[in-house]
Amino acid sequence: MKKLLGLCAALLLMCAMIFPAKTFAADDPNSEGIKAYREALSSYSADAEKFFRQDILFTSPYIQAELDILGSVEGNVFKSKGDLTFWIEKDDGTSTETTIPFYMTQDGKDMTIYFKADKEWEKFTAPTLAAGVMDMLATPTPEEVEEFINDAKEVTILQENENRRIMLITLDGNGMANSFRTMSEANPNSTADPIQEAIVNYFDTAFRNANLWYMWTIDKRDWHTVAMQYQFSGLIQELARAALNDPNRTWPDEINQLLETIAYYSEIRAYTTYPSDEAGVKKNLEIPKKVLKAKSVDSLTARATK
Repeated sequence: MKKLLGLCAALLLMCAMIFPAKTFAADDPNSEGIKAYREALSSYSADAEKFFRQDILFTSPYIQAELDILGSVEGNVFKSKGDLTFWIEKDDGTSTETTIPFYMTQDGKDMTIYFKADKEWEKFTAPTLAAGVMDMLATPTPEEVEEFINDAKEVTILQENENRRIMLITLDGNGMANSFRTMSEANPNSTADPIQEAIVNYFDTAFRNANLWYMWTIDKRDWHTVAMQYQFSGLIQELARAALNDPNRTWPDEINQLLETIAYYSEIRAYTTYPSDEAGVKKNLEIPKKVLKAKSVDSLTARATK
């Protein structure tokens, strides 16, 4: 059971309406959709520090999980805290509930994750893990705006009025894979461990095969983000399939069963909002001294699959 919880935790941590819609091809830079997307990216409010709350839900036939994150981004500094809760259905009809509290900090390329899976706090460093989160929350430069445009396959305007714009952005998986590969190769630590190198390869395959999109709701009066909703089901399914199809790895039976369940019968969605009580959020993100004294582990994935 601990192996199942550990692997789910590793996958989830690595890893944020019905309207009449108009869709515009992203390869037309003059289309209405791309113009609207570029305007929103270019006008995105440049607050000194952005605070957010993200809720990620994972469902499958016998495992459900919820990842509740409270965090902030300021420049290259990312902070967050939260809880990862699992509900596991057993063969005898009973169920178990497990909650893993955690903190995350990132300053530059490396992220440190503090977590309490057992009785004591532990920590490990994960290269480039939160780069995607930071890219979505930080104010983009003009060059990054064009990168966002290039990573979009198509843009759909779901709703627009004088105050609000809601867009559905379908992403180019090959472009995302190339960006992820470049980002990983820029940090040698991300492939120094054979397991981490394998995960980079799994993500590369998953990005190229998955259907990736996010929905962005923005307030046009000051161009701040109201909410972001992500569909991650395709990504996590393809990630599990890549692991299952790895010819160089034989998984234990319980891990193999979990990967098969994720690959074919799971769903994961993320929803991000932006709280107004910024002072309260900032105080909440302070890491207690006892947590900072956590013992180090080499790899969360290796720990989970022992």
